[in-house]
Amino acid sequence: MAVTEAEMRLEARPARVYVGLYDRLPHPGLGPVQEFVFDLGITATRPVVLTDVVWRVYDQTDHVAAVRQRLGQAAMHELTLGQYGVAPGMGLIIPRCYFLEQGALPLSHVRVSAAGYDYETQAAVTAVLEIPLVYHQQRAKLRLPVADGAWWAITGNDWSSMHKADPVSWTFAYDFVRLGPDGQTFTGRGLRNEDHYSFGQPVLAPAAGKIVQVRADMPDQPPGQPLDADQLAGDAVRLAGNVVVIGHGRGEFSYLAHLQSGSVQVQVGDMVKKGQPVAAVGNSGHSPGPHLHYHFQDGPNLFVDRGLPVMFSDFMAVGDRVQQATIPSRMIVSPAR
Repeated sequence: MAVTEAEMRLEARPARVYVGLYDRLPHPGLGPVQEFVFDLGITATRPVVLTDVVWRVYDQTDHVAAVRQRLGQAAMHELTLGQYGVAPGMGLIIPRCYFLEQGALPLSHVRVSAAGYDYETQAAVTAVLEIPLVYHQQRAKLRLPVADGAWWAITGNDWSSMHKADPVSWTFAYDFVRLGPDGQTFTGRGLRNEDHYSFGQPVLAPAAGKIVQVRADMPDQPPGQPLDADQLAGDAVRLAGNVVVIGHGRGEFSYLAHLQSGSVQVQVGDMVKKGQPVAAVGNSGHSPGPHLHYHFQDGPNLFVDRGLPVMFSDFMAVGDRVQQATIPSRMIVSPAR
């Protein structure tokens, strides 16, 4: 009996990938740069051993702007954490395919080429996928979602952010913590939420809009304590703790998370003004300590709608008043007065 040839298929998550173009930064020595991230899924009709993966990034003139390749069994073992066999009905995920590229030349797409061989017949197997790269033109003029003081962007738009582990909604997310007069994030040993300068600080609407989602039923975790699985109730979005989601119109939404228990001041359907208090900084959900999580996305639903690159307006950074810019990770910023 003739053996059916193996077929390998590739799929990206998300299928269309937003690019963050950072050509407007508070410090001229920081850019311009571009970043994007996606997960790569691989399936096959027969058992296949993966040997090579090549990513080629093309600009809008169809020239290759960047190439990344992982070749050979040792590279596949590292890339896939030892799971470089693609089994029918199971597949394989290569997570967090992350790119941070210098320059501002507009990009068009990524072409991913994968190669391997049929485990039983040793016949070569290949697959190719083209992933569109898209740019978002931000319409909402967003202020910092805090009232005053110095705030440290402990994670944000760069490779070190663990938010990149979710390439759908959290790709361009920020975590902000408030600094005290001593330049620290907490007093004493920081074992209580109340020891942290962020805890209980007002959270403001970054722009006018309509409240489209609220969750306010989760307690604040003690700093450093893992979230009890029972609190998730089988719903992964509860990792974000108490949340307020504001729709600004034209497909732009602000997602404010890990809010303080009992602090949410709005309900679904309320209209809010820019700068209006909506809650307070807390430590609810999956959170190592009190901080404000903020991200911008193209719909109200976490892990479904896609995160958007974001620029904030009218804030202070490195001693200057910034009209509008992306805030780099680990920069200290404050609302302009």
